[in-house]
Amino acid sequence: MSAVEILSAETSDNAKRQQILDGARRSFLAQGFDGTSINDIVKAAGVSKGTIYAYFPSKEKLFVALVNEDRRRQAEQSTNILDDGRPVREVLYDFGVTMVRLMSTDESIAQVRTVVAIAEKFPEIALSFFEAGPAFEIAKIGAYLSRRMAAGDLREADPELAAFQFIDVISGCAHKPRLFNAQHLVKKRSVEEVVAAGVELFLNGLAPR
Repeated sequence: MSAVEILSAETSDNAKRQQILDGARRSFLAQGFDGTSINDIVKAAGVSKGTIYAYFPSKEKLFVALVNEDRRRQAEQSTNILDDGRPVREVLYDFGVTMVRLMSTDESIAQVRTVVAIAEKFPEIALSFFEAGPAFEIAKIGAYLSRRMAAGDLREADPELAAFQFIDVISGCAHKPRLFNAQHLVKKRSVEEVVAAGVELFLNGLAPR
């Protein structure tokens, strides 16, 4: 097989895998994990059951692959903003707005609810979700904060703990009410307003002494 033929086969293989993931995403979002069968995914993806099993040995493995792809894509979109050449306040604000918007989409909210609902029954799925999204973001933010601490822009602190706290500070007010269908219980605020206030609160705690 020539190099061109190998490349064409790999492209076709990747496209088929993506077709399955896209169909599975629609099914899981519409019906939840337990409510979705392989037959549902067959219909949504427009492929045979044998084709699905050729790529994913079980519904659980398919869901893990889908979660990993979606969470990692979101995490990479937000952490690409972490630029050492710009003021810390600007970087954290831009990162925060991007991350909170991605976290607050209908699709993202539905996926988090699905993972939480099956976490006890399928702990490996919940762990995979955390590793692909939150843990990835925390590691990237922690590394960024560590560099800014070393440069004297922020006071010395535990960068991993600070990263955890930063995410909670900027996202809680915008994300958690949506997650629990409790938007009516809190004052409506824009993502920009929530993130700006969170960044100020966070930086006040880490301002150089």
